[in-house]
Amino acid sequence: MSSKLSKCHNTKDFRKLARKRIPSPIFNYLDGGADDETTLARNTDSFEACDLVPNVLRSVGTIDTSVSVMGKKINTPLFFSPTALQRLFHHQGEKAVAKAAEKFGTYCGISSLATVSIEEIAKNYSSPKMFQLYVHKDQGLNNSMIENLDLNQIIFICSIMVFSAVVVGFLAGFFGIGGGIIMVPILFYI
Repeated sequence: MSSKLSKCHNTKDFRKLARKRIPSPIFNYLDGGADDETTLARNTDSFEACDLVPNVLRSVGTIDTSVSVMGKKINTPLFFSPTALQRLFHHQGEKAVAKAAEKFGTYCGISSLATVSIEEIAKNYSSPKMFQLYVHKDQGLNNSMIENLDLNQIIFICSIMVFSAVVVGFLAGFFGIGGGIIMVPILFYI
């Protein structure tokens, strides 16, 4: 482990390191939220308000952190959500995330704007998967992205593209001139 990573003890430390190492447009894409980032701020506040309360003086001989998420048992109550364009910030992109999900026995999320196909991830990694489809006007494109999916094995999430000003991305020059896109998720469990 690099000495810089070993000095990271919480999400703020990792954020600070990422800000130094990742080009600012890519960092802002990962770190920012849509519009005025109200939802991002509310989600952050909610997460920070949660306390992890340990069970003290309890047996730790057998620890089970597994949970059931949408009918599938996973080993940890955390999973990797779909994120577009992962090779922007890691050379292996979705392959690295799928490998980590497989190692920890949890869900691997794949975006339809991924840099690796869901078919490749499904073929090479055994972790449970969820696929986020960005619904396009072109129904043929939508159909081509889902026609080979085994919907008994993959959770399917639809997101509708809505034009919006993605303020941080816009200010950083990541989106060029004009607004960005907000993805509105709709969850389908089959």
